[in-house]
Amino acid sequence: MKRLLSVAAVSLLFAACSAAQAGAPAPAAGAGATQVKVTLGDNMKVVLDKDTVSAGKVTFAVQNTGTLKHEVLVLKTDAAPGQIPAGDDPGTVSEKTSVGESDDMDPGTSKTFTLDLAAGNYLLICNEAGHFAAGMHTPFLVK
Repeated sequence: MKRLLSVAAVSLLFAACSAAQAGAPAPAAGAGATQVKVTLGDNMKVVLDKDTVSAGKVTFAVQNTGTLKHEVLVLKTDAAPGQIPAGDDPGTVSEKTSVGESDDMDPGTSKTFTLDLAAGNYLLICNEAGHFAAGMHTPFLVK
């Protein structure tokens, strides 16, 4: 009888462990969102794996591959890059139309953030001093 109970207990334990392993993984941040990979580098470029997405949740997976501090700001604007007003700090542009950002990123780091974006024209920029003027921006369309 003891042997039968031991076998039953081991079987139940094995079944419970197997069920836990077979269960669905916890949803990732931004689950159900369109993912856009963003690469920032010392070539002063914002490189996207896609520049057009559908309106709704968008997860930006940002990687700073450079040796300088960078960031990504998402500006909702119809203005051309040369039309963006100057910011409060020297060498920056206004963040007035920002709908979200990665915050400052040290060299070699990665970060993700998710925004709920309405249809329209956006500009993804790095607003570290001098980076925008050096060309670190790219258009982004949400349909």
